[in-house]
Amino acid sequence: MRTAILALLCITTSWVALADDAPRPAPPFTIMRAGGPPIQLSQFKGKIVALILMNPTCPHCQALTTAMGPVAKEYAPKGVQFLECAFNPNPEELVATFIKTYQPPFPVGWSTDPAVRALLGYSAMDTRLSYVPHMVFLDAHGMIRDDFPAESELFKTDVPGTPEIRIRAELDKLLKAGVATTAAGAGTKKK
Repeated sequence: MRTAILALLCITTSWVALADDAPRPAPPFTIMRAGGPPIQLSQFKGKIVALILMNPTCPHCQALTTAMGPVAKEYAPKGVQFLECAFNPNPEELVATFIKTYQPPFPVGWSTDPAVRALLGYSAMDTRLSYVPHMVFLDAHGMIRDDFPAESELFKTDVPGTPEIRIRAELDKLLKAGVATTAAGAGTKKK
């Protein structure tokens, strides 16, 4: 009996882990901006979205923002939109200074911790948002394809030029698999 229960528990745990990795539609999500209209994640359907979740005072987030500037410029003509969203307490007070200091070539704003958790499907007890930066990749159909907490392989700096190399690989994988709108406005199907 114990063996059967243990086997059932293992199967259930494996299924939950696989289900967590399955693509899922992004729920409505708004990024507030100082001096600009709010951004709806849904307005980028037709593009691959690389969403950086961060804290403006985090040195790792600041370094990632600096590193992603050239990557964002390189991938924009391929139909990729970078976004950055702070979700720490009172982020609006820090985002304006962050933008002035790091001058990212993509929109930066803020949301709330509960809204970010809802986007990712995380519970209030889930620790994957304990550390930042955190990246989420959406395909051109608004499906969340990849979710990388700060402690994931994506952010390791074991090789010079990483995590930029790994982020480019994720973007290339999504571009190869899906449809993205080019800067010229024409949709292209990648195979």
